[in-house]
Amino acid sequence: MLKIAKPTTRSPRTYLRTRAIGIRRLAALACAATFSSGAHATPLDDLSGGQTGRIEFNSKTPDHRWVLIRGRLGADTPIFGDLLMPANAQGKVPAVVFSHGSEGVSSLYFDVWAKALNAAGYAVFVVDSFKPRNEERVTGATKQLTWNTTANLADALYALKLLATHPQIDSQRIYHMGWSRGGQAVLDAAWPTYQQHVVPVTVKWAGSIAVYPGCNMRYRVDQHSKLPSPLLMLLGEKDDMTLPKPCMELADELAANRNPVTYKVYAGATHVFDRLHQKWAQYREGNYNKCSMDVRMPYGANDRSWGPAHDKYSGKTFTDVNDWNGFIKTCQQASFINIESNDKAREQAIKDVLEFLSAR
Repeated sequence: MLKIAKPTTRSPRTYLRTRAIGIRRLAALACAATFSSGAHATPLDDLSGGQTGRIEFNSKTPDHRWVLIRGRLGADTPIFGDLLMPANAQGKVPAVVFSHGSEGVSSLYFDVWAKALNAAGYAVFVVDSFKPRNEERVTGATKQLTWNTTANLADALYALKLLATHPQIDSQRIYHMGWSRGGQAVLDAAWPTYQQHVVPVTVKWAGSIAVYPGCNMRYRVDQHSKLPSPLLMLLGEKDDMTLPKPCMELADELAANRNPVTYKVYAGATHVFDRLHQKWAQYREGNYNKCSMDVRMPYGANDRSWGPAHDKYSGKTFTDVNDWNGFIKTCQQASFINIESNDKAREQAIKDVLEFLSAR
């Protein structure tokens, strides 16, 4: 969830070109090139044709989480993602949906994570929630606080629904992985209350991984159900953008209520510690780190409530939405955050993710 310098690592297209690829990879490149030249394919409702590469599909852009839970999803929003299949795949393979952070789709997702997961036999679907909505990134003091993350959440759910129709993907082993703002989308998308109006009851995540997610604003639905599949949080000890402590407290509370939630904290790691070749830098970013807020979300279409909400830092509880909206402004701030690559933490995080996936 931060502003970044121009990436020094390879672009997604370079990553694909430089791999030892077969016919499937060449088809993916051709598809991506067609899209980038301005030719838009009809959004796909299913992948029964075994499509790979750049894929356009319909999602929604709900105004906020409350209308998503109540099934008021809004009009179709065509978005796209890059589906990268592992080389020499035999039979059905597991897959991982990627939800990017506030910097948008960058080389991090291809050169670090897709590379590692493809090599381990996993398909990867890198979903772009920004460019189809005419945004490159939502970094800085203002956009961080105003972007509607419900869009990222909806995109992940529609991606899950879509991948489950692919003949080469094991529909029972589709995972969700997100970074920073995308990690916050992971924390929501994991729950049936958020899935209920998008994903068929026969389809669900096999597991979820939130990498340095934002946990200071928690739109919780665990009062309605148990988490149906395991959730892993990967946190940086020195992350001053998305603080680890609120995530650890949330994970401990969920686990105490018999939800399958675990976390790892990487010593000395800052925000985006898994990026390649990132020298130490500081950026001024908007965040909600002055509060630690639980908003108890309503159940569904017939529930007209919005909360209540409780801020752990101030001790205040809100039962009136107007009072809560007024208080939220005091939670917002723009502060300087530190970022830097951490090779040791990145390598361990990759091992931890592969172990988590292989155990399910």
